[in-house]
Parts: sequence; structure tokens; C-alpha cells
Amino acid sequence: MRTCNRMLTAFAVITIILSSCTKKQMIAQQDPPAVLPEKENPKTSDATWAQNEFMLSTFFALPGSGDTAVYRKILTYTKESGINLVELTFLSRAALIPALDVAENVGVKTLVEDLSSFSGFQTTAPSFTEDTVINTVNWLNNYPMVEGYYLWDEPYQTDFSQVRILRDLFKEHDPARLAFSVILPSYGPYTWADSSYPAYVDNYLSTVEPEVVSFDYYPFRENLASVNLVNNDLWKDFGYIRKKALQYNKPLWFYFQAIGMQPGQTSIMNLERIQVQMYAALAYGVKGLSYYTSHEALIDATTYDKTPLFNDLKTLNTAVKHIGNFLFNKQSEELYQTGILAQNQNRYYLDKIDSSDLLHTAPDNLVIGLFGDSTTTKYVLVTNKNFSAETDGVITLRRTAKVSEFNKTTNTTAILSNSTDSIIIQLPPGEAALYIIE
Repeated sequence: MRTCNRMLTAFAVITIILSSCTKKQMIAQQDPPAVLPEKENPKTSDATWAQNEFMLSTFFALPGSGDTAVYRKILTYTKESGINLVELTFLSRAALIPALDVAENVGVKTLVEDLSSFSGFQTTAPSFTEDTVINTVNWLNNYPMVEGYYLWDEPYQTDFSQVRILRDLFKEHDPARLAFSVILPSYGPYTWADSSYPAYVDNYLSTVEPEVVSFDYYPFRENLASVNLVNNDLWKDFGYIRKKALQYNKPLWFYFQAIGMQPGQTSIMNLERIQVQMYAALAYGVKGLSYYTSHEALIDATTYDKTPLFNDLKTLNTAVKHIGNFLFNKQSEELYQTGILAQNQNRYYLDKIDSSDLLHTAPDNLVIGLFGDSTTTKYVLVTNKNFSAETDGVITLRRTAKVSEFNKTTNTTAILSNSTDSIIIQLPPGEAALYIIE
């Protein structure tokens, strides 16, 4: 694993180091585990957790100060931005308690990590027992906004059995909440070069049986202006994991890069680089997206005020959630990319437009996701992979059809033509359009 590139300090409690090779690493002095009460079974419901809306989340939102006023300011802005799930990560128990209290008051759902009690991080395993889990469930039953438990962040293969034990314990004692974990990208210890990465993904899914399939990949981690997303190994990870999520019939979630990761450099991240990741992920059929991170992207790391990008990202978040919820109960059926190198067609686990029953031709530089439901209607989400130039052209169909466009800003649909075999597209850098074809 390469050395870390960017450091965030969570005040006196914990130091977070942002990694150039995985999502994050940390150096922390954790609180000792809380004293456990007498064991009891807190299970109050036989309901099983199920996702019922598109999730727009953030991995790291709050510093480790435990300052209630700061937490209220940050979470109020975070909710205003459109984020509907905050992952309370890298906080000591002393800071986690006020964070939970403020989240309840502000009204934002939370996913709780507690490294001093039940959560694991990469190769750092928690010291837990069934009593630890029951104690945690008892404690968090007081917080209705808690969506679930962040069990393990980027586990290594050697710990999958432990992740599964944790998952089973939490599902036994609190089945109505999510038992969450997220896997590594292929630029960590498991790679495509030696075929260890697909084996890592397969083993995770078969051993842990997670409720959602979640992973991270940060294509701009090296902060190079030359990075492009037309041909990028991001799509190799994404294509394979999408394929497995469909095979296991699990919701797919994705962490996208919203901040720079190189110390001492001005970040190249901007609205276009952020939105292309979000829209392309929607074309891949994700049911959840998570900022890495809202801290710095949406909220200033020093003043905790809104960043200059806040309003643009708020508008983007609204559009993303409108598309995400519109497609939420629809099935990802086919996936195409145009303008890629020929050898990447299979490497990215893509379908071929030549074999499509609906689409005939499309301009270069597009990610095209085709979705279906119980009707004959098809839904086509088109994203411009080029985040620095507009993509114009015509998508041609193999038959004439009624074509409508979903307005992601107003959450409405308008008919483009009652009978046509072509769709004219004009997509600004990193932008997307969603068409309904009947």
C-alpha cells in the first residue's frame, strides 16, 4: 500500500489521513470500550432492513471535537445540501454521542461507526462479543435516525469471516437496521494484475453476504490534469462489481471522489469532475452514492461555512436524487460505453450496442445505462464522460417510438416526440440526460 497523501485532523480525538491508494487511513487514540450493562436481548421487531429510497451520503462530515454548536452548523448545511445519510466515522465515543444527538435534532439519518467498540478498519479488527453488540443495539435504540451500523471499512480478505460474524450478530439483534461494510478498490492490496481483485470481491460477497454491495474508487487521487474518464480502470472495477451486485440481487452503492488527496497541491476537483462520477454511477444502476467527502467539498474545513461549490453541489444533489429515485424501482438491464478502446469493451464488462434491441448508434464519450420495469417501456440514462468538453450528436433507435425526457431539475417528464427513431443530444461536460422510450 502506498503512503498517505492528505491529512485531516479531527481535533484532539483522532487524526484522519486520506490515502492515495484506498479510501482512507487513520492514526487514532481510541477511547476504551464502554462498560457493558447486564446482557439482555434488545430485539423489538422482526422487520428486516430494506432500502426504500435513493441514498445520497457522505463518508466524513464531522470533525472529532464533539462541539455541539459546530456539529449543528455542519449537519444543518449538510441536510440543506440534499444529503440524506451521514456516516459518523472516525469519532471517539465522546464525540459520537453529541453527533448522534445533533443528528436526531436536525433530522438526518446516520450510519454509525465506533472503532472503540464494534467497527473494523482495514486490518484493524474490533474486539467484540455478543454482549458488545447487544450493548450497542440497546444504546442506539434511543436514536430513531440511525439507519444502521458501519461494521467494517475496507476489510482485507483475512477478516471476512469476522465481518460475517458481526453482520450476523447485528442482524440477529436488530434486523430492522442496515449492517454495512464497504470493500477496497483495485489499486489497493488486491489487483487485476494477479487476478486477486475479482477473487477478493467474490470471496467478500460469498462470505459476508452484505445487504448492499458498496465500494470506492477515486480516479483523480493523483491530482493529475491528464486524467480522463473515457478510458479509465474505474470502469473495470465498476463493471465487475455491478455484474456481481446484479447476480446477488443486492443494491449497489458507490463512493465517489469530491476532494483532492495530494498534500500541498491545489486540488483539481471541480463541479464537472464531481458530477461526471455521480451521473455515470447512476447509469451503472447505483441505489446509493457517498461523497468522499462533504468535509471540504461542501463544508469549509476551518470555518464550517459553505464552500464556494456548495450551491452548485446542492443543485447537483437535487438532480442526482431525482434521477436516483425515478430509477430506484427499475432494473439495470444493459450498459454501454462509446468511444473507448476496443480492448476495453470486455475489460469493462459492457454490453454491445451492436447487439441491442433498442439502440442502434450513439456518439462517442458516453456512458449509457438502459433500465426496465414490468412494462415494455425502457429508460435510457446517458452521461457525457468528457468532463472538459460538450458532447453533441444523435442517438439512433432500431425502431420508431414515443420518446420523453425526464427533467432532473423539476422532477417532471415531457414528451419530445410521439414517433421518432432518433434522439438529439447536447450534453455539457460531465452532464446527463434521461429518456423514456415507449
